[in-house]
Amino acid sequence: MIVKLNVGGQVFVTTKETLTARGMNMLAVMIEHPNPAQLIDGHFFIDRDPRTFRWVLNYLRGSRVLPPKNTADMFLLKEEAVYFALDELSTRIQHIVCPSFTKGDHVLVRGSKFTIMAVDRTGYKVTRLGKYFQISSGENVETTGVEVGDVVMAWHKPSNKRKPGICMSTRGKIKLIQFNGDSGQEECADSGVRF
Repeated sequence: MIVKLNVGGQVFVTTKETLTARGMNMLAVMIEHPNPAQLIDGHFFIDRDPRTFRWVLNYLRGSRVLPPKNTADMFLLKEEAVYFALDELSTRIQHIVCPSFTKGDHVLVRGSKFTIMAVDRTGYKVTRLGKYFQISSGENVETTGVEVGDVVMAWHKPSNKRKPGICMSTRGKIKLIQFNGDSGQEECADSGVRF
């Protein structure tokens, strides 16, 4: 179904599928439910800035491109993401402007623990048991820590490399790690332990 939107005097033509593809948001609700939206020449009128709205519509069309960090366009888009209830976009912009986590932080995502190795525009590069993954900034990421029973990669001094093991105890920033095989146990500083 074709949908015509008059945003601040500029007409945008899109589809119902585009406006609803990213879940519930103000635009999806506006076209799917009876509402008091004002129609001008058969177009839904939205009193917002058309220059910024093009970023919103491109996002709904599947674009991952955003304005440059710390520009007026980025901050205006953040306001529009909140206004149109585009939570994933709002979270992504917040991550770009002010990331919540930094390199070395331990995080929990969908029940699995990871260690952040790098922060970029799209999210976080993380590691878990020697494998690397990319986590989107739109994910629900929570802070966590190394606990007794966690399977980790820790710095094994005798072999001068990271090895898999299990956290046996914690004492402040010191973790006692039982390494796999015949590598024994060793105390490791928290900075030498990652998921």
